[in-house]
Amino acid sequence: MKQKECHITVIPIEDQRQPFAMQSLLDCIAIREQVFIEEQKVPIGIEQDGKDNESGHVLLWIQGAPVGTLRFRQTEEGVKLERIAVLKPYRGRHLGKLLIREGLRAVRMSGATAQIYLHAQQHAAPFYHSMGFIETGEHTIEAGIPHVTMRIPLEAEDRFIDSDPHSLVPCGSQAGS
Repeated sequence: MKQKECHITVIPIEDQRQPFAMQSLLDCIAIREQVFIEEQKVPIGIEQDGKDNESGHVLLWIQGAPVGTLRFRQTEEGVKLERIAVLKPYRGRHLGKLLIREGLRAVRMSGATAQIYLHAQQHAAPFYHSMGFIETGEHTIEAGIPHVTMRIPLEAEDRFIDSDPHSLVPCGSQAGS
C-alpha cells in the first residue's frame, strides 16, 4: 500500500499573489465546480461569484493531487470561510478538519483580526460544532440549500489552530479505503 502525502498550499489575497499560484487557484475552482456545480447542482453564476480575486484560498493536496479547498475573505461581519469542499473519494477522512484548521491559520497569518464565521450547510453543522463553531441563530437558503451562520469563539479557534494536525487526519491512509 502506497503512503499518501498531505500538504497545504495557501494562496494569499490578490495583491500578495505570485504568478505561479494561478494554477493552484484554478485547481481550487475545479474542485468547487465538481462539488458544488456537478454534485450539488449549484448554478454556475452563484458558485462563480467574482470574489476569488478578493479572497485568500487554501488548497489541500494528497500525493500531488488537489483534493480539497476553501476560500476566505473579509466582509462587514468579519472574515468569512466559504466554498469549503473536499472531493467525494476523499470525504470521511477528516480532511475537512485539516482544511478548516489551515484556513483559520491562513486568516490569522494574513493579519486579519476580525471574528471568523461561515455559512454552514445545515447537514454539516455538527461537523463545524466538533471544531468549536457555534450557531448564531441565523438560518438562510443559499442556492436552494439550507444554511446556518456559525462563528468560532477565539478560545476555540486558538485551541483548534494549536492542535496537532496528525491528530486530525491520518495522511498515510489510502483514498477509498
